[in-house]
Amino acid sequence: MLLTEQDKNAIAEAVRKAEATTSGEIAFAIAVSSGRYRHADFQAALAGMAVTAAIYLLLPVTHTIGMVLWVELVSFAILFALIPQLGFRRWFISAREMDARVQEAAFREFYSSGLYQTREANGVLIYLSLFEHRVVVLGDKGIHERMGAPHWNEVRDKIVRGIKEGKAREGICAAIEDCGKALSLHFPPRPDDINELPDQVIDRTGEMP
Repeated sequence: MLLTEQDKNAIAEAVRKAEATTSGEIAFAIAVSSGRYRHADFQAALAGMAVTAAIYLLLPVTHTIGMVLWVELVSFAILFALIPQLGFRRWFISAREMDARVQEAAFREFYSSGLYQTREANGVLIYLSLFEHRVVVLGDKGIHERMGAPHWNEVRDKIVRGIKEGKAREGICAAIEDCGKALSLHFPPRPDDINELPDQVIDRTGEMP
C-alpha cells in the first residue's frame, strides 16, 4: 500500500495546519481504482488464453481438439479471476479512458464528501487513484475562479513527483500546504469560522469502484 497509517495521520495533520490559515476546506481522498474495467479483464484473459493454448500446442504431446478447448476454457477462467488483482491489466485500458474514469470519480468524491457545501465555495479536493496512477485536484467555484487550472496542475505534479521519488507522504503534504497558501491568500480565516469537514484522509481503498 502506498500510504501507511502513520502517513495518513501526517496528511491529516497537514490538512489541519493548512486550514488553520483560511476559511477554506481541503480534503484528501485515496482510492484503489476509479473503475472496474471489466472489458480489460476480458481482453487480458483472452490474450492469456491464446498464449496458454499456443504453449500447449508446442508441447511434445498428442494434441486433440477436445484438449485444446479444455486448456482454453480452464486458462480463461483462471485468468479472468486473477487479472483484476494484477497490474498488467492497465495495458488493455487506454490513457484516455483512465483519465475520464478518474476525473468522474473525483467529481463524485467532491460531492459525496460535502466539499460543494462550503459557505464561500472554497473547498479543494485532492484525489489520488492508485491503479490508474492519476491525481486530480478540484477547486470549488470560489477558489477556482481565482486560481484556475494551472495552479491545480502544479499541485498535482508535486504529488506525482513525490510518488515517483518514493516520498508520497512528503509530496502530498507539500501539495496540501500549497493549497492552504492559495486559500489563505483569497479566503483568510473568518471570526465565525468553523471546521466544516473532517481533516482525516478519505480512504476508499477498501471499496469497489
